[in-house]
Amino acid sequence: MTVRRNALALGALVAALLAMRAAAPFVAPPAAVRVPAATPVAAPAARPAPLAEATGANLYLGGDDGLLRVDVDRGSVRRVDLPGTATGADGGLVGRDGMVVAVRGGVAYAATGRAGRPAVPLGPAAYAVASASPGRVWLVEETGDPDRWFRVREVAVGRSPAAGRAAGGVVARGVLPLGRRPVAGAPGGLLVQLVGPGGGLAVWDPRTGRLGRRLAAGTPLKVVAASGRTVAWVERSALHLGDLASGRARVVPVPPGADGFAAPGAFSPDGRTLAAFTSVGFSTRPALALVAVDRAAAVRVPGSEGALADGCTPCVAWSPAGDWVFFSRLGPGFGVGAYRPGRARAVAVQVDVPFAFPPSFATT
Repeated sequence: MTVRRNALALGALVAALLAMRAAAPFVAPPAAVRVPAATPVAAPAARPAPLAEATGANLYLGGDDGLLRVDVDRGSVRRVDLPGTATGADGGLVGRDGMVVAVRGGVAYAATGRAGRPAVPLGPAAYAVASASPGRVWLVEETGDPDRWFRVREVAVGRSPAAGRAAGGVVARGVLPLGRRPVAGAPGGLLVQLVGPGGGLAVWDPRTGRLGRRLAAGTPLKVVAASGRTVAWVERSALHLGDLASGRARVVPVPPGADGFAAPGAFSPDGRTLAAFTSVGFSTRPALALVAVDRAAAVRVPGSEGALADGCTPCVAWSPAGDWVFFSRLGPGFGVGAYRPGRARAVAVQVDVPFAFPPSFATT
């Protein structure tokens, strides 16, 4: 009896093994769909190398906690004193002929950053834009009256003879309605954005009050860069280069490794190169891009990942000689990036930025 039970158990075991073997093709995953080995995760981008070259530039940073002067080569940071109680939101910086115009709390100030020389109040302003003439800036007030919303004054601030005889002297003035927002200086006047049907960009002449040369532009533009008759702006994620003389514009192709453009930054002093910002993509970080204006061709700058294009006015500045470009970057905290055209990668300026928001940039 025991032998018989053992034989039956052995037979059942063999039958089970044969059944499992027969069913194996149906329950085991085919080789073609088996889970592959874990894909190696790309290593995070290396932190940029510290700046190791002399630039000869002084960098000004304007933020929520005041105005700072950075000696880039020495890595020193010094606060620039503004007279009175110059507090309030940062209204941006404009560098002109060795001077920097800062707008703080509704007032514009001209500063040299030199020890013992306080900043000089220029008058009320919501923001300022560089004039097309050397040593001058346009101060823009917002009055609240829709028909005379923008009160504008072109004032002399630089040391150039073309700036005028006295710093702060008014060269031109005028008013503009709400639908004509000043965005940049242009030869013959101000470049304004026209809001509403038939909108775009046009040059306003302060002597006649009339609009002249125009460029077609679509959606409201947050940032416009200008150099002479060349204008740059971004619509959605497309970067445009326009010519005020002809009224024609070109779209700059997106550089490899980028998904689009976030904002134009600033033209080099000679107007040949535009420092722009790429936008955040599905798998890309924003970065600095240099655009050759004559060819409308852009190159993404290696090592500039994390560049900031928002929250500062402007977020980038060229050295006066045009051989360096400085930009705001993120990670960790707010930092300063630097790039010399022709070099392999961008580097980091070793300074601490004590602001809670990205600072605005200017150089002397």
